[in-house]
Amino acid sequence: MSQAAQKTFLAALAAASLHAAAIRGMVVENQSGYPLARATVMLETVQNPPDPKSLRTNLSGIFEFTGLPAGTYRISAAKLGFAPVQYGQKRWFSPGMPIALSAGDTADLTIRMPRYGGISGTVFDENDVGLPDHEVGVYTNTRPPRLLAHAPTDDRGVYRLGSLRPGKYLIRSLAKSYDDESYLPTFYGDSPLVDEAHAIEVKLDEEVEHMDFHPAPGRLFTISGRINTIQGSPVVTLSSDTGTEMATIDGQGNFTFKPVAPGQYELLGVVTSERARSRWAAFQTITVDRDLSSLYLNPSALPTVQFDFVDTAGHPVTMPEGSVMLRRKEPAAEGQTQDVKAPDAITLLPGRWEVAVKPASTYSAVKFEPGDSAGRADGWNEIVLPQGSKTTARFVLSLQPATIAGMVKNPNGEALAGVPVFVEPYDLEPRKRIEPMRWVIADAQGHYQVSGLAAGAYRLLASFDYEMPDSEQMAAADAKTVQVEDGARATLDLAEFVIH
Repeated sequence: MSQAAQKTFLAALAAASLHAAAIRGMVVENQSGYPLARATVMLETVQNPPDPKSLRTNLSGIFEFTGLPAGTYRISAAKLGFAPVQYGQKRWFSPGMPIALSAGDTADLTIRMPRYGGISGTVFDENDVGLPDHEVGVYTNTRPPRLLAHAPTDDRGVYRLGSLRPGKYLIRSLAKSYDDESYLPTFYGDSPLVDEAHAIEVKLDEEVEHMDFHPAPGRLFTISGRINTIQGSPVVTLSSDTGTEMATIDGQGNFTFKPVAPGQYELLGVVTSERARSRWAAFQTITVDRDLSSLYLNPSALPTVQFDFVDTAGHPVTMPEGSVMLRRKEPAAEGQTQDVKAPDAITLLPGRWEVAVKPASTYSAVKFEPGDSAGRADGWNEIVLPQGSKTTARFVLSLQPATIAGMVKNPNGEALAGVPVFVEPYDLEPRKRIEPMRWVIADAQGHYQVSGLAAGAYRLLASFDYEMPDSEQMAAADAKTVQVEDGARATLDLAEFVIH
């Protein structure tokens, strides 16, 4: 490059830098105001594609994005142990406020990060003496409750469960056997029954303390048996609503679990052959009301599922790849959701599974076989797969699904553009719903349309104040309800909801 060309390039670079925008600021702990070092700060444009950039704050909690073109940006921050934050959000569940920059502008921000909530207390025996090394679990306040995490008590019986989002939770001690006493799983409120459990409300930056309770004394039972290991290396697990335990297994395939409380359990044995690159499995549901010492697991071929799709007239329907989702269902929680290449057959472990068709604008699931013919099929549908079985899972699809459309208006009755409209399947059981709920954006004239809906009741909310509302927030916002029929179009105008 010639000297003249170099001067021209440097002058152009200086001119571009002169007119470039910047966003700088500091990330601090919400309660103390102390700077947070090594927090991750993310910047992305509101335009599509978002073009994200990220960096970490320095030891003084300072960050700086320079050389930005004029535009509109969103800023967020994350750090282990803290709730993620979007700059300018009204509530922890609200989207952030975009920042508009002209050429040469500089925005100076302070991002305050709250800590997650926590629950702590003491697990006492009958004489109010703390019980050491006693597992305590935290559950969703749902029916049935879903285990989220668990932690042991310390030497004084004190437990702490952290990293909790705002909401209501149930706390439960797990079964525990000491040398001279054993205790049954017991909810906070000193009850073994979930309907008598006391829910605990958690907020950001707060620790709910002194959630003390007394596990109920009772007899625990032993579970042991043998698994046929001739084909390879075995693993045996026992699942209940308090979680999943792994058995100890000797060289002859004899397995033993630590003592458990009375109740319903699922027993799964899997044998893997690395040489043959194959797996076999055995599955049983058992009722534990006494010691069980002679259980026998004889693994066989894994079950297979073939997916089939027809329209309401019984004609085959060709589905795109990845249009089916499935997850393993265990007593304590649902497994990780995975996509299936439909309609190919798939091999799975024996036991309980849930399958669903991904929502789309051109069809809706109206029936599932085998399944509950009385319930809606556009959510999760349960199937039970015995070992070695071959099952056909059939979805009946409506190719003329329902539609809900309307206009979003501000408090003055004027059309409101760009507002998110959230759609909740109101009469679909919460445990069967596909998360997150569906949503669309109102167009420049304030019109919205949601297609691909199965017949049923839906609740709708238009608001800039939620990133993704849950059922309680939909109810608190007085979301509107509408009933739709298959193939029909319902009209529902919405007023923007604003959190005050």
